[in-house]
Amino acid sequence: MQHPTNILDAPIATELLRFFDENPVLSFVGFDLLTFDGITDEAASAVAESGLDPLYLDSLKFLSPEAARRLARFKGGFLSLCGLEEMSSEVAAALAGYPGSVLSLNGLTDLTPEVATELSCFPGLLVLNGIQTLSVATAVALAPHRGDLILDGLLHLPVDVAKALSKHEGKSLSMESLRFMSDGAAKAMAAYRGKLELLSG
Repeated sequence: MQHPTNILDAPIATELLRFFDENPVLSFVGFDLLTFDGITDEAASAVAESGLDPLYLDSLKFLSPEAARRLARFKGGFLSLCGLEEMSSEVAAALAGYPGSVLSLNGLTDLTPEVATELSCFPGLLVLNGIQTLSVATAVALAPHRGDLILDGLLHLPVDVAKALSKHEGKSLSMESLRFMSDGAAKAMAAYRGKLELLSG
């Protein structure tokens, strides 16, 4: 089956991985797809089994649920999919099963409660720096997340959202883009039991 040149298929993935094998000095920077918008299910399997870590797939703009499930088998510690600007609940559920330490999804600018519910099941460090605002429902959905949570793109923190985020079950919560916090929001976040990281100065 022929794919457009912006779709990574299994033969191309195999060739790229062979290149890294032949040039091990390059492997420390991870596997970065700079030109591919999408990936076939078979290529996702090949990449996930590459052994390279970290794995940067930041050019991918779309991901099928099956490809997400296969990428989630990646055994390395850092998986970055910052080119994804939107995500279905099914893809989110698949990625939440990734066993690594860090899942970076900085391309997401909007997070529905349904997607947030699935992502909250990821046990590691969840990086969502593209999110500038959160609804109360989405904040409530993120609260059960037990890993560290980075929301360094968040610009506004209404009191009701702060109350929801203060119940985040992880050890740390970072919101370093906040320039202002109302007394009500500050009082709500004071109840957070983990480490709260805010921009100072």
